[in-house]
Amino acid sequence: MTVAQIVQSQQRQRAGQVSQKTAGKPHTNPYGTPGMSLNSAGHYRKTVPVDKGVAQRVRQLAFEHMRDGYGVSDGEDVSKVIRDYTLSLAPGQRLSASWTLNEIFHNEAARLGGYVHRQDPSWDWGKPFDVSILGGYRQGVDIQV
Repeated sequence: MTVAQIVQSQQRQRAGQVSQKTAGKPHTNPYGTPGMSLNSAGHYRKTVPVDKGVAQRVRQLAFEHMRDGYGVSDGEDVSKVIRDYTLSLAPGQRLSASWTLNEIFHNEAARLGGYVHRQDPSWDWGKPFDVSILGGYRQGVDIQV
């Protein structure tokens, strides 16, 4: 028997032992965030109360993405804010709070995109524009008075 065959045999044996131990139990990702599994999550896509400071930070990040990246970014900063906040909650509240904050971010980003497009009809996501037009933007207000 070659070394490769021995290693493969040991891997198959360990996989069989693991699957026997977890038979009949839902899969748990050992690297995942507790409470962030969709197994038995129910209806998590619902708006729930979240910390006003965190919601404001998420809106501010949408504004910064528009100003600094013309509406485009890698989203890591938003993910970190949401993750840090949701980890402070009980596991059963995390999915809905995360969903709520993502909705707040995307709604604000869409509102910003609409505002910029009204000021510059030729603009599209990621395309440079005169960022000074954001000086008249007000969070949560769709119409400039």
